[in-house]
Amino acid sequence: MTDATDGLVYARDMDEVTGTRHQLARDAAAGVAHRVSRGAYIEAVVWNEMRDRDRYLHLVVAAARTRRTRAVFSHWSAAVIHGLPIVGSWPDRVHVSVGAATGGRSTGRVVRHVAPLRDEEVVEVDGMLVTSVARTVLDLSGLPEPLTAVVAADRALRLDRFGRARPMVTRAELEAAYSARLPLRTHARVRAVLDFAVTESDSVLESVSRFNMRAIGLPSPTLQQRFDDHLGLIGWSEFFWPEFSLVGESDGRMKYLDPAFRAGRSLDQVLYDEKVRADRLSSLDLKVTRWDWDTGLPPEALRRHLVAAGLPTDREW
Repeated sequence: MTDATDGLVYARDMDEVTGTRHQLARDAAAGVAHRVSRGAYIEAVVWNEMRDRDRYLHLVVAAARTRRTRAVFSHWSAAVIHGLPIVGSWPDRVHVSVGAATGGRSTGRVVRHVAPLRDEEVVEVDGMLVTSVARTVLDLSGLPEPLTAVVAADRALRLDRFGRARPMVTRAELEAAYSARLPLRTHARVRAVLDFAVTESDSVLESVSRFNMRAIGLPSPTLQQRFDDHLGLIGWSEFFWPEFSLVGESDGRMKYLDPAFRAGRSLDQVLYDEKVRADRLSSLDLKVTRWDWDTGLPPEALRRHLVAAGLPTDREW
C-alpha cells in the first residue's frame, strides 16, 4: 500500500495548551485545511490536488488511526488498501466487517457489514487489519456491481507474462476461499464473477472492455495473443478474433501522456512504435482497431465501434 499518512495531521497529537489543536479546526473553517475524518486533517491545497482514489485511501487511513478500537476494513476500504481497482468513483464512507455479536449498525461515515471472518481472511497492512485479497474479491463479488468485482478479480489474479511479479492471489487460493464460505447467500453472483475473471488482463480498461463485450453479445476474443513475423516478435494483442482477422487494443490516455507508461520514450517515439507495430500486423493480413475509455466504458459505444470493425453481435440494441 502506498503510504497515505504523509500530510495527515491528527488533533490528538496537538497541544491544547498552545491552542494548536483548536487551530486545526479554525484552519478547516477558513479553508486552509481539510477535515478528512474526525480528528484528522490535511492541507486543503494537497487534498484538492489528489485523485479520487488517493482521497479515499487517506479517509480510510485517517479512520484507522483515529478509531478507539481496531476494526477490520473490508469491501471498498480493503480494496483501496490492497491497491485493487474499481470502476467509477470511490465511496465517501469507510467499510468494516464485524461479527454478529458486535452488531451491524452503521453510523456516520462508517458502514458495518455483519459477516463471520476466519483468521486466515484477515491480514495486517501497515498496522491496519484488513480482509485478505481473496476475501475482499469475494465480498465485492457478492454485491450487485459485477463490473467492479470483475475488475478487482482480474487485477488480483493477473499473471505477469515476464515473471516480474506474482499475482496478488492465485485462482486456487480464490477458489479455496470461496469453498470455505459456502453456503453463501450470494453464491450465484460470486460464482459468476469467479468464472469470468481471468489472469491475462493487463489493465482496468481491458477488463471493462471484456465485460462489455459479453454484455453486448460479441464473440469471445482470445486474450494476450502473441504475434511474430519474419523479423521476430511483434508483440501481444489484448484481444484477438482469429476468425475475423481482427486485433483489438484498448488504450487509455495514460499510455501516451504519462511518462511512467512510456518507459523513457517520447510521445513521438511511442506513436511511431505503434505505427510500426500496426504495419507489421497488417502485413500478416490482420486489421487493428483501437479504443479508449470514452468508447470502452459505455457498452453501446463499444458495440458500435466493434461492429464497425467487422464483428457480429447476437443482441438487438
